[in-house]
Amino acid sequence: MTDRQTNHSVSAGIHQGMRISICSLIWTVTAGSGAIAIGILGNNLTLVVFGVIGLLDGVGSGTLIAHFRHALRHDSVSSRHERLTLLVVSWGMAVVGVATIADSIYRLRAEVHSNPLPAGIGLAAVSVLVLAALAVGKRRIAPRIPSHALGADGWLSATGALLAVVTLAGTALDKAFNWWWSDPVAAILVAVAAIGLSITLIRRPVDAD
Repeated sequence: MTDRQTNHSVSAGIHQGMRISICSLIWTVTAGSGAIAIGILGNNLTLVVFGVIGLLDGVGSGTLIAHFRHALRHDSVSSRHERLTLLVVSWGMAVVGVATIADSIYRLRAEVHSNPLPAGIGLAAVSVLVLAALAVGKRRIAPRIPSHALGADGWLSATGALLAVVTLAGTALDKAFNWWWSDPVAAILVAVAAIGLSITLIRRPVDAD
């Protein structure tokens, strides 16, 4: 492959990365905001946590969009921008995870009951499909650029899909069987997964400029 063909392939990959990051930003902001609102209305901690993590994913997507625009203007992929994206998402998720575990332990000790709404169950179910599709797309496009940050964001979306499954299970159990403890327990699982992912992303090597 010639240099011209290589540059064209990289440019096409960056455009694809830009498009899927825009789609990810739109979805995560919309679904995240919806999950937080529904979670607050229903006193459902798991949905609130899921929504906050979704918004953090949106921050990562927004940073990637700025990163890819910079790459298109300068014909180079900045590892500094990629590292910034990883750090913003990673530390944000770690803080949310720690705070969620603390709140969940309080709810378990105080036996706080939630009131899960059907809208929350539906949102979590749709999120599983959408986030899984975004994860596959990001992981497929990342090597074409190449972009460590987009690949990591793909894992973040995959984890988001898993968190949606946990959220769906916890909310459904509370709704069907009135198992009040399922919400904080599911929230702890979400938080542990978020912290684990944040540690992985922080440790992920990114080549210096």
